[in-house]
Amino acid sequence: MIVKISTLFECSVEQFWQEILKPDSLQYASYPIMTFRPLDGVNLSETWKVGQVYKVKLVFLNLIPLGEHAIKLKEINRETNTIVSNESGRLAPVWNHTIRFNQAFVNMIEYEDEIEIQAGWRTVFIWLFANWFYRHRQNRWKKRLKELGYGADI
Repeated sequence: MIVKISTLFECSVEQFWQEILKPDSLQYASYPIMTFRPLDGVNLSETWKVGQVYKVKLVFLNLIPLGEHAIKLKEINRETNTIVSNESGRLAPVWNHTIRFNQAFVNMIEYEDEIEIQAGWRTVFIWLFANWFYRHRQNRWKKRLKELGYGADI
C-alpha cells in the first residue's frame, strides 16, 4: 500500500536542504510519537550518506520498543530535490520512503512524503498509522522551520 501526503513549508529549497540532511531532523520531526535509538555504532549526528545503512531501535511514544529498523539511503538528488530510502523492520519488512520537494512560491516549497508499505496482514494497520504519523511529521517540520526563522519575510 502507498501513503502520499503533501503540504507547503515556508522556506526555500536551499534552506530545506540544509535541514533535511541532518539526521537529528528525523528525531525532531518524529518526536514524541517515534524516536530512533542508534544501534551498532550508528552515528546520527553526521549528515545522511547514500549507501549507508542506519540501524536503529524504534520506540513508540518514547516508551514502547518496536524493534529494530534499518534505513538505507538509496538516493539524495539535489537536481530533482528527492531523497529515497529503502527501510525495513520487524513490523514492516518493506517501508520505502521517498521525499520530494520543489519551490512553489517565493520562500515556499511544496513537500511530499510517499511511503510504500508491505507488512502482510499488518499492512492496513501500519498504513493507517503512517497516514497519521506523516501528517504529524510535516507539522513538526513546519514548527522547526519557523523556529529557525525560515520564511519570515513572506
